[in-house]
Amino acid sequence: MATELDKAALPSRRVLEYLMTFPTRHPSLNFLWSALILEELCRLGVEHVCIAPGSRSAPLTLVAAEHPKLEKHVHFDERGLGFFALGLAKSTCKPVAVITTSGTAVANLYPAIIEARQSGVPLVILTADRPPELIDCGANQAIEQQDIYAGYPGATLKLPTPDENIPPSWLLTSIDQAYARSCMQGLPMHVNCMFREPLYPEGKRVDFSGYLSRLSYWGSVNTPHTVYETQLDVSLGQSPVSGSDFSAGKGLIIAGRIEDQASADAVAELARQLGWPLLADLQSQLHGHPAAIQHADLLLASKAGKALLSQADRIFQVGGHLVSKRLDKFISAGEWQHYWMAGQEFRRMDTGHCQTYRWVGPVTDCCRMLAGLSSGAGIEPAWIDQIEQLSHSVQTLISELDSTPGPLTERWLGTHLTTILPEGSSLFLGNSLPIRLLDMFSLSQSGQVYANRGASGIDGLMATAAGCATGDKNVMVAVIGDLSFLHDLNSLQLLRQLKTPFVLLVINNDGGGIFNMLPVEDRPEAAQQYFVTPHGLNARQAAAMFGLDYYLPAGRQELEALLEQVTEQSCASIIEVATQPGQAAEQIKQALSRLEMLS
Repeated sequence: MATELDKAALPSRRVLEYLMTFPTRHPSLNFLWSALILEELCRLGVEHVCIAPGSRSAPLTLVAAEHPKLEKHVHFDERGLGFFALGLAKSTCKPVAVITTSGTAVANLYPAIIEARQSGVPLVILTADRPPELIDCGANQAIEQQDIYAGYPGATLKLPTPDENIPPSWLLTSIDQAYARSCMQGLPMHVNCMFREPLYPEGKRVDFSGYLSRLSYWGSVNTPHTVYETQLDVSLGQSPVSGSDFSAGKGLIIAGRIEDQASADAVAELARQLGWPLLADLQSQLHGHPAAIQHADLLLASKAGKALLSQADRIFQVGGHLVSKRLDKFISAGEWQHYWMAGQEFRRMDTGHCQTYRWVGPVTDCCRMLAGLSSGAGIEPAWIDQIEQLSHSVQTLISELDSTPGPLTERWLGTHLTTILPEGSSLFLGNSLPIRLLDMFSLSQSGQVYANRGASGIDGLMATAAGCATGDKNVMVAVIGDLSFLHDLNSLQLLRQLKTPFVLLVINNDGGGIFNMLPVEDRPEAAQQYFVTPHGLNARQAAAMFGLDYYLPAGRQELEALLEQVTEQSCASIIEVATQPGQAAEQIKQALSRLEMLS
């Protein structure tokens, strides 16, 4: 007989029923198809489902609500919900499902789907739809939803209305095949589900055991109907030169976006074994790492730094979506003998169109294989010493710029934020100035870094950060600009629901500060009115509306004390840092002018 402790550790009866057999009784065929879809997605690896309220999607929502293996998240705004799911998928490294009703609710997911496609994040979009006879005839909340997301999903599945003449095995295998073409490739997937009324349970459940009879084996196991095997063997069979010849040259290692620490560690170890300089993007988990060249972006802004790095004749890159425009341009303009890129994506990540070899496979395996083939012939200590010495000079210059007591500025934040956060804190960095400031000036390594750099928009950033925090379950600090904050106010509700320490750090420079860096000095009025768009607003009342603690630090020491305080609270807080409009652009220009004197 099981003890009380044993019983507590056992799955509930409802979970055991799902594990042992798929139920045959359902309120209607709409509910049965919804149950088949969600159960198959669960078997394929979906653990979270994000739901927006709506009537046409009732069969999907009510089935999801009762599914014991799916964790549910609800939000009233489909745009924010899509970005929340995106962040959740980023931080869990697993596909996340989204359920919406028909009509414009479907269109509101589009920005998140674009970002998911561009950044390689798997989402499963389940959109309810009107049946064919209600399309293009003036019916309420009925729009043309077929192929609404164009080519952004890796696969689009256009389901007919549920029909007993269509075998359930067709539905399951269609889900499996679409999933293999999309989510297994790191791409979103769209399933459009047409439902006729009734949309809600009506009386007794119907026994569909006859309809499900050919699924007896599937119903008794816990695996997908069709399993797709996509494991790739890592080899250099098609490479233009051997791995040993490639590693024998004078090369650079570029670390773009890397999501897992094991891959980042493998890249750092490869740099050590090859003896090649490592230039690490802020998203690589290696920015500020002892193995990386510090301040690579600013190093390239100096003539001496660019000349030194230009001595390389080959590149090995892992991860794309580089924050530094200077680094991206440097790579694109180079005349490389060999330019290899490794990773599991087939999508092109080559803005200069100069890559010579794409090595598709797990990053850790690629790095270990290349390291094993290295003879050490490419190591040039004098060259590396010169680069490191110049990098140290850049770091000294940056440290001196804001070393004296002074106001709380954006450049100071970019330089020191990672040093004043609790050790191991995760970061979500907004687009435009915040992520660029840290990529340029940050003095130390941070914890896990998240960002939306696929399409690099400012929409949905708070929602994405909330999703990242939900999956990460760690202290999270999200740094965004004031326009990004105003763009996503509805998502403060998602922050309100968080149960882990979360800080939203809003840099308020009264408009689009990055536009102060545009070459429009001769038209200052037009620049302000049409680009910077000052608004004169702050976050205080928005925080009060959603019941979030709000702070406005007066200086550096107060910000440090606040961060120490609020990162110990299991909820979300807002810290607004008010800075002078245009100051960040001037401080960046000042730093760049000082760099020109380095040699």
